[in-house]
Amino acid sequence: MTLAAVASAPLAGQRLAPSPPRWEPELRWAPELRSSTPATTARLFPEAPDYRWEGLVVGGVLVGALGAVLGDGFCGYDEIQPTHSCVWPTLEGFAIGAVVGGVTGGLLGSLMPKAPPDSSEHP
Repeated sequence: MTLAAVASAPLAGQRLAPSPPRWEPELRWAPELRSSTPATTARLFPEAPDYRWEGLVVGGVLVGALGAVLGDGFCGYDEIQPTHSCVWPTLEGFAIGAVVGGVTGGLLGSLMPKAPPDSSEHP
């Protein structure tokens, strides 16, 4: 009986410890990394679940055009050089307006989720 009590403690130390938890990265945007088979329809940009890219384009074009009109309009009020060309102020107005409108449109578009695709459209 005493032999079992003495021998049980050292034998328990010979067992393997449970393995520590292992972290696996979540591959939502790169499903082709999960499997070894190549994807049949590889896209350069995955389809967004919202309207961020559409908002970026629409906002950039509309506010960029407004910026170009304002840049051209304010160019005529320059009293120092009234005879210079207004091309650069017009382009600067478009660029500034496109950046502001694109960022704003992209942020607003990311707040609007797209409807799930209809399964009857694709064979």
